[in-house]
Amino acid sequence: MGDEVLKKSILFITFIVFLANLNAIANDNFKNEIKKYDDLFKQIGEKRVGASNKRIDSIKNPFILVYKKNISLDGNTTLKSRIIYTLNAIFNNKAKINGKWYKLNSNVNDYKLVKISSKSVIIKNEHSKKELFIRKSDVSQIKFSSK
Repeated sequence: MGDEVLKKSILFITFIVFLANLNAIANDNFKNEIKKYDDLFKQIGEKRVGASNKRIDSIKNPFILVYKKNISLDGNTTLKSRIIYTLNAIFNNKAKINGKWYKLNSNVNDYKLVKISSKSVIIKNEHSKKELFIRKSDVSQIKFSSK
């Protein structure tokens, strides 16, 4: 009977040691996973430096649709002019586009002003529809007077 108790004790101690080793391995794997995620979060949290407003303004925007109008000077020469629409301000259901104020359903060159919201306007013609937004640099240039 003493041998049987000794065998059970050895088996029990072996089992406990096995569980302790298994726990240590799992703990190491868990710590490695946590370290990987900590590294990812650290990379996400690093401050990124973007382009300046001057640099952004100097880049040609590939998403602006260009209005082209053929102008014949002498019958042989044709020039193409481009109109780029810029929304400068929105106030009292009116929009200032390219420095001129328009109200709803007004004609803006070949477009019609069809919608005015608090942050954008939509101009539309039979071929295309454009949504214009106010840029931060335009908003910072607006001055209000108390008169």
